[in-house]
Amino acid sequence: MARLELKDREEKVLKWLIRDYSTSGNPVGSSRLVAMDYFKVGSATLRNVLSNLEMGGYLLQPHTSAGRIPTDKGYRYFVDRLMQAELPQAEIIQDYETGLENLSRDLDRLIKNTTQFLGDMSHALVLMSKPQERASRIKSIALHELDHDSVLLIVHMSLEQVKTVAFELETHLSRALLHEAETILNDLFAETDIQDVQNMVDAGSADGARKNPIIDQILKRFDTVLASSTSNDFRTYGAHQLLHYPEMTDPVNLEFLLAAIETDSLQQYLPSPLLSGKPSIFIGGELGQAFFKNMSLISMAYKGRNCSGEIHILGPTRMEYERIIGLAEFTADKIETLINTKYTK
Repeated sequence: MARLELKDREEKVLKWLIRDYSTSGNPVGSSRLVAMDYFKVGSATLRNVLSNLEMGGYLLQPHTSAGRIPTDKGYRYFVDRLMQAELPQAEIIQDYETGLENLSRDLDRLIKNTTQFLGDMSHALVLMSKPQERASRIKSIALHELDHDSVLLIVHMSLEQVKTVAFELETHLSRALLHEAETILNDLFAETDIQDVQNMVDAGSADGARKNPIIDQILKRFDTVLASSTSNDFRTYGAHQLLHYPEMTDPVNLEFLLAAIETDSLQQYLPSPLLSGKPSIFIGGELGQAFFKNMSLISMAYKGRNCSGEIHILGPTRMEYERIIGLAEFTADKIETLINTKYTK
């Protein structure tokens, strides 16, 4: 079983090998590491370290007598333990901020220009959603029978948002039972803040209503209703950037990717950021789709007053994580500031 912790020298070799491979795309051998002048040991010692990292599954050797390249496991160790996000260079920050000064209060132009900025700076494919306002209150709830064992839950929210969820029921449906359940749900939740509804469901405060079997089944899945939906209004830029990477030119995967971009369906395959205010990094197989096997995704949420959006940067697994994560964090922070000061009342 591979060790969970690497030795200091192994970590240092892995870190600098990944940094070098990310920019060059060439397998890295011991002679290349010696030339970096970061190591005070000879080539033989570094070959031994490389061998140990390969045995541990952090590196692989694509060809006999060639250097090593990182595996998904190696990238994950680097991202979780070794990397240091870099702030964009001062001239890049100045160029971006200067460009923003030329924008009006047009939020569409802000998202479009920022998507292009990120694509050009990261040399990757970028998807960025326009901030979507989050409903803050449930106004009313309706139940409609679909057939004898399923029901459609319709929740009208503030901001004129409507959420519908179909439920398969274990209970035989009757009109009297359905009407009773609708009345109880409105008594519980109508004209109530969504956060208060969430707290009630989490705390089991609505248990008294569970005598109605329809309500019991709905409350078990009410998180589906309360979960904020993600806007489908995405800007996409940078597909051409992926053609610069030889490992990204598999015809089958590329055809699927380009078709998903053209049909505005690519975002359906991308997981949402896991942590608020921090980038989420998905590497290779972690994305769960075969056509993403040589790709990594950096996702980051941004928030304004009662609204939120997402930034996705999709590139090869050898992307420059430290630099691109720094770009994503800078951009999300800048967008949040702009939305809160110039683009909302």
